[in-house]
Amino acid sequence: MRALVVEDEPLLRESLDDHLFQQGFTTDLAIDKREAEELLISQEYDLLLLDLSLPDGDGLDLLNTLKATDANTATIILSARGELEDRILGLERGSDDYLPKPFSMLELTARIHAVLRRRFKIQDNYVKIGELTIYLDTNTILYKDNNLEFTDTEYRILRYLALNKNKTVTRITLSEHIWGDKVDDRFSLDFVNSHIKNIRRKFSSRNFTDPIKTVYGIGYRMEDV
Repeated sequence: MRALVVEDEPLLRESLDDHLFQQGFTTDLAIDKREAEELLISQEYDLLLLDLSLPDGDGLDLLNTLKATDANTATIILSARGELEDRILGLERGSDDYLPKPFSMLELTARIHAVLRRRFKIQDNYVKIGELTIYLDTNTILYKDNNLEFTDTEYRILRYLALNKNKTVTRITLSEHIWGDKVDDRFSLDFVNSHIKNIRRKFSSRNFTDPIKTVYGIGYRMEDV
C-alpha cells in the first residue's frame, strides 16, 4: 500500500518513513503544503499522515485538496495542536483520526489499521475472496485453509488487489504502490508481470484456482465470488 507523510521535522519524518516501510508501505515524503499538494494531485494514496503546522501554512488546507481529488485515502492528523477544539476541527474537516504529538508508534500502528479497516470496509483483520483468505497483519495467506508461501512482494500484490476487490487495478498503479514512482516504468511493469506469473504458478502447482483475472491491456482484478 502507498502512504504520504507530510511532516517538516526531519527526525520524525524519517522515523515515520522507516516505520511505514516496516509495515509494508511504499512511502512518499513532503515537508510543506506545496510539495504535499503536488503529490496529492498527481498520485493516489491509501494513507495520509498529516502534520498541521507546516512552514508555508496550515496542513488542514490539504484536506480540501484531498477531497477535490475524490481519492479513497485514509487520513490521520499528527499534530502538536492537541486541544479539544483542534481535534474536533480536524475531524470535521475530513480527517479519519487525530493523534496529538508526542505519540507512540505502537498506538499509531493500531490507529492506521483501524482507519484502513473502516476506509476499505473490512470488518475483521483479513480479506476473504472466494476460497482465498489474506490476513492483513501477519502476511499469512490461506486457500481452502491451506497455507501458501509467498515472497513479501507477492504478498503485497495480492493484498493490494484484494483490498481493491471487484476493481480493475492498472499495472502502473500496482507498480507504484509496490515500488513507488521513482523506478523506470518499463522495469516496474516487467516486474509486475513477472511477479503475477510467479503467483499464478504457485496456485497452479497446488491445483488451486487462480484468483487473479487479467484485464487485457489494462491490468488485473480480483472478483468477490
